Amino acid sequence: MASESNTVTVLYYHQSDMTSICTDVLENLKVEPDKRVIFPRSYREDKIIIAVLDGNCHVRNSLGDRSLFS
Repeated sequence: MASESNTVTVLYYHQSDMTSICTDVLENLKVEPDKRVIFPRSYREDKIIIAVLDGNCHVRNSLGDRSLFS
């Protein structure tokens, strides 16, 4: 089965500052047949990846935050 490319939203902490969750939207990443997304090694450096979400997601709030949209 051939691999595909996808857009994902990544939730992560910087290793040097774990006080707030950061997000990035990445496009055209290789996705293996088992749905595992392949990140370039350079992207993973200095990050603790918490979650990988399908598509371009907007995080309304995270741990300790209140929603600005309510």
